[in-house]
Amino acid sequence: MGLALLKEKDSHGVYRKDFEEALYKLNDIARIAEQKLTIKVDNYIQELYRKQNREIQQLVETINTLND
Repeated sequence: MGLALLKEKDSHGVYRKDFEEALYKLNDIARIAEQKLTIKVDNYIQELYRKQNREIQQLVETINTLND
């Protein structure tokens, strides 16, 4: 069984090291974008929860006032 040779430079002229660095940078960009999106979604959900909770508390207070 033969060993696979690691090409330093592809036939199209792209160096393996440059390609790997570009992939790492792209991965970092995607990871940061995903983190920002997750934070925005979490904040949006949290704000909706707070708004609904305030509305429920106001309704409970109104019902309690009417029952008195």
